[in-house]
Amino acid sequence: MLPAEPFRPKRADWLQAAAVALALFAVYAATAPRTVALEDDGLFILSSYFLGIEHPPGYPLFIWIGHLFTYLPFGSVAYRVHLASALFGALTGGAAWLCARALIGGRLPAYLAAFALGVSPVFWSQAIIAEVYTLNTFFFLVLVFMGLQACPPSTLAPGLACSPMKTRTRKKKALRV
Repeated sequence: MLPAEPFRPKRADWLQAAAVALALFAVYAATAPRTVALEDDGLFILSSYFLGIEHPPGYPLFIWIGHLFTYLPFGSVAYRVHLASALFGALTGGAAWLCARALIGGRLPAYLAAFALGVSPVFWSQAIIAEVYTLNTFFFLVLVFMGLQACPPSTLAPGLACSPMKTRTRKKKALRV
């Protein structure tokens, strides 16, 4: 069921999204490998440490952020770069909470949606190793949230809240009057 009014996050909502992100970050940091793991993990760790290009397209933003994480004063270099992915995985959970909150009336369903994504085996496995998927999902959900703020779901015509058809109908009604 859609909320009666468009969702505009208040301070409490931002704090609850941050709490979701913090909880997920704690889980990811505790379960992240302390050394090189599977997939392209080794490539991303080396590229982050030496500011190299592992393979096209190179993912320069992730490499730069991973390089900043290599300066943390604890753990191995691999673990520190894994924390970069963990951070973006946690931020993705917070963004998922905000998106779900904008789409569904209550807070409990938003918590369920955010934690269901955050602890799903596939997402969790990518959030604890040096991979770009969590960065990409974070950007995606931020864009979804921005879209929900620009065109909130309508209770009259779900799916047509910002469509050109609805705009044309309003203009025709205005011209008839």
